[in-house]
Amino acid sequence: MLDSRLSPHLLDGVPVMVRETADWFCLPQYRTQMLGLRLLRKMQACGDPMLVIGGSVTNRDLLAKLHWRKLSPARNYILPATMRGLLANLLRVAWPPHEALARLVPHTLPYRPRRRRPSPGVDGVRCVYLGPDRWFDLASQRVSGLAAELGQQHWAWLNAMPRGFAQPLGLLFLVRNDVLGVSLSQIEPAAAGLDARILHVQVAHRDDRLLARIFAEAAAELIAQGADFIRCRVSAPAKIAAAEVSGFRFVQEVPCFWWSTPGMPVPAAADLGYLRGDDALPLPALRGRRLSRRHRGREEPFGRRTDELARPAT
Repeated sequence: MLDSRLSPHLLDGVPVMVRETADWFCLPQYRTQMLGLRLLRKMQACGDPMLVIGGSVTNRDLLAKLHWRKLSPARNYILPATMRGLLANLLRVAWPPHEALARLVPHTLPYRPRRRRPSPGVDGVRCVYLGPDRWFDLASQRVSGLAAELGQQHWAWLNAMPRGFAQPLGLLFLVRNDVLGVSLSQIEPAAAGLDARILHVQVAHRDDRLLARIFAEAAAELIAQGADFIRCRVSAPAKIAAAEVSGFRFVQEVPCFWWSTPGMPVPAAADLGYLRGDDALPLPALRGRRLSRRHRGREEPFGRRTDELARPAT
């Protein structure tokens, strides 16, 4: 099997639909018959430009041999908000069935890393919630390269998730009634509490102060909603700087690959995050809950339910 989804992007300022592949799997006994490769060839025959972020070492080596172009890598960042969140995510990596043990650490015990203060905000900017039935008009920044865009259908799809699975959080940044930027985040019930991710940041104008404020405001709101641990993924230099000045810590570089038909330009740069394929699905948090439940041998809730979070009126 090989699945994919079409997602709106800008390529050198021109709207384009990009096919983002996700799960790619072939049973071992059929791999010598190149069945997985045939699936990829069929996907390429659709004619859409294709984007892959991450993947196994084997997959990345294969894409390179098939002459996929390597884009500038994305960078994964983390921001522990509490000691419980830090311990839970360490256990998720080192001792997965026991991630729920982090609940023994009081949620009120903060994690305070040394970090710089965000740069001053932009004058006159206010921040409001993007409700499930609300949309915005944002003239995206016209820059060279490839940039993901948040579409209204994707926003509606995220809001249709079961509340026990995850809860999206959209923030609009306005001057008067003009939208300058938007952040899309996600709160994810985990085995020991709540994790969160900043999935996407989109701005109308290049302004480093605005980007820094968006990352800082999004992180502060997620922490106020009870998140113990926050992740984000960025690749554009301006967003990398904004994430780092807001306290996020670099943990991993993620390779990005591009394929397109002859005649379509290869992106000179890329502005990509977690809003790609199935990367927005909270699968690591869900897996931790299932492993913890299986280890305990009984059904029980883990963390707070996302539908019980206090949300101000939109």
